[in-house]
Amino acid sequence: MVMANPSLLLQSIFILFIIFLLPYLSWYCPEYQKQALLQFKSSILAIDSSFHTLDSWNSSSSNCCLWDKVTCSSPSNSNSTSTPSVVIGLNLSYLSAPLMSSNLLAPLFFIRSLRVLNFSHNFMEGQIPALGLGNLSNLVHLDLSWNSIEGQIPALGFGNLSNLVHLNLGWNYINGQIPALGFGNLSNLVHLDLSSNSINGQIPPLGFGNLSNLVHLNLSSNSIHGQIPPLRVA
Repeated sequence: MVMANPSLLLQSIFILFIIFLLPYLSWYCPEYQKQALLQFKSSILAIDSSFHTLDSWNSSSSNCCLWDKVTCSSPSNSNSTSTPSVVIGLNLSYLSAPLMSSNLLAPLFFIRSLRVLNFSHNFMEGQIPALGLGNLSNLVHLDLSWNSIEGQIPALGFGNLSNLVHLNLGWNYINGQIPALGFGNLSNLVHLDLSSNSINGQIPPLGFGNLSNLVHLNLSSNSIHGQIPPLRVA
């Protein structure tokens, strides 16, 4: 009778254990994304120490994919590559936080894998953080509605966010005119809401020129005049 080599048997068990565990390990969000989320929470706590909406966001919880209001991608494994989970969605509406500045969003702009960012129905003041949002080139859905954002729409619009399908800036205090380049470069846009702001002036000729996929456009409750240029159908 041939006896099995104990060391080989232990090695085999260890390899099988690693193979079994690997998919679960890949569900963990990257450490830098976890730290970015914790920094965002800390910025709110610095204003109001009684803030509890994001209590599940804490350093003792190693996997931010399990935190409230956070959505991660599913890890993928193939014969040649392994792609771990990353944060792709943040539903941060109704945070019940004190008055916040749009500068507090800065840590979130390091999470470049984001596809959905919903920061609606908060008390956010300040201007549209155009430079920071420009880092999030994978964004498909951006909702900053029902805040207290003021200032003008960025001169270059949202040019780096060419993947946007849904953009809602309604119910804020945005003023000034629609910039000359407008939103014409957001060719994937289906939903655009600028309603209930203080936007004024003439609709620029190229303002909506390339939005061939646009289905919903709301410019109501502003002081905009002129005609919407014909859409260029792809």
